Amino acid sequence: MSDLVVSTAYGKVRGLRKDGVAQWRGIPYAEPPVGPLRFRPPRPPVPWSGERDATRFGAVAEQSRDPRSAMLSGFTDKIAMSEDCLVLNVLSPAADDARRPVLVWIHGGAFVMGSGSQPLYNGSSFVTRHDLVVVTFNYRLGLLGLLHLGDLAPADQGYRGNVTLLDQIAALRWVRENIAAFGGDPARVTVMGESAGAIAIGTLLGAPAAKGLFDRAILQSGASGLRPHDRADATAFARSVLAELGIGEERLADGLAGALADVPIERLIAVQERLLGTRGIGAFTPFVDGELLPRSPTDAVQDGQGVHVPTLIGSNRDEWTLFDVLLGPAALEASKAHLIDRLGDDAARIHAAYQAAYQRAIAAQTPAVGAARTRPPDTAAWIDLLGDVGLRVPALRLAEAQARHAPVWMYRFDWESPAFGGRFGATHALELPFVWNQLGLPIASFLLGPDAAGARELALQLHDAWAAFIRGGEPAAAGLPAWPRFEPPRRATMLIDRQSRVADDPDAEVRARWSEVAPAAP
Repeated sequence: MSDLVVSTAYGKVRGLRKDGVAQWRGIPYAEPPVGPLRFRPPRPPVPWSGERDATRFGAVAEQSRDPRSAMLSGFTDKIAMSEDCLVLNVLSPAADDARRPVLVWIHGGAFVMGSGSQPLYNGSSFVTRHDLVVVTFNYRLGLLGLLHLGDLAPADQGYRGNVTLLDQIAALRWVRENIAAFGGDPARVTVMGESAGAIAIGTLLGAPAAKGLFDRAILQSGASGLRPHDRADATAFARSVLAELGIGEERLADGLAGALADVPIERLIAVQERLLGTRGIGAFTPFVDGELLPRSPTDAVQDGQGVHVPTLIGSNRDEWTLFDVLLGPAALEASKAHLIDRLGDDAARIHAAYQAAYQRAIAAQTPAVGAARTRPPDTAAWIDLLGDVGLRVPALRLAEAQARHAPVWMYRFDWESPAFGGRFGATHALELPFVWNQLGLPIASFLLGPDAAGARELALQLHDAWAAFIRGGEPAAAGLPAWPRFEPPRRATMLIDRQSRVADDPDAEVRARWSEVAPAAP
């Protein structure tokens, strides 16, 4: 049992061994952000004496109790939620001095749901098959993580924006300070994330405060937005939230600490749900605050902020079909309205281009590419547009920016799921069971449908390729073609499918559609 007791900078933790993997769960990487610390930046943990029990997962961040959200997050059991959620989990072959490469996972969930302890993110296969150390963690979500109060409360109250990102930076600092005691190498840290997690990583690449905290990056279906919100946007959003909470402007001069600390969490989540209903699935995202993010993260990467960070990045061919199938027309309409609000006339123009592409395909009696082909052309165009504007095009832009300074590998996940009568296609999050080598979970069966067993070979290829990148800085696996770097103008991209292949600039038409709306940097 002694090899499971590890000394951290804040005290000793006692873990467990399960299926040959040493595990430590629920380790605090910051002080609980409760009471007067609500909405404020994370603080280092308070040191403890004796051995802290690290055999059970900590509470996940407060989020919706809606069963659809739980389904999207992959939860299958009742989840304990709390604002006291800033904890992480470590999996390792052993707490020794082997200095193994470290994988740090930032979970997705639209910045409003999910956790690092979801069964899908059990990193045991990375540990046993590839001799890696795996770290997962929770961070504040929704209003608790992204409500910007810095321009409304008095300056001496210490409010800042983007505390979601500050939580993530705190977790990465904890890894740098402590992972060697768990058998990991603090000089070989790969940060990996999907959806909101990938958006966070794309943003952290452009944040000076995160520089040096990770050495490689894997971004799955996400990057910093094409037109990120700024501080004025965030402040206007905060004013609308305070109005819904009944906290008037006259109370701001006296400070927000008491008023906001006392709002019941159930009320905050209810307001958050209403905002999601009116603004769409992407209602909560990081913003350029002029402090943590001095400017657009992709612009910062373009100028070398993410230099020396080899990057593996990509998207799924049919990103938005997941939300169309599971959330229905209301989610589509809300997301359309928010996009139109952000892009103005550009939204109608680019939607017309997408719709025309489908109409040309129909006239030529050839199927339109992607699972959206099962919808009417107007709807199909919106579905592909929403996936592209939120996920695929930002990934392309970040890849182009980062390729100037570091090795970049690009992929597109094209494996079509037969689930829901084929309406998923190669949908958002479908690659996750493959990457984590977790095809036996209920969430994998839900996403992959009846062909889950037939996906085994591809799952091992992806799992091994990702591990090769984490270990050696270049993705490769038996059964996959040689994977060249992504470099304009060729833009070599691995199309991951039942028979994977490399294609040059496969998203050329998408890039062309967006060239006027969101031009690439010169």
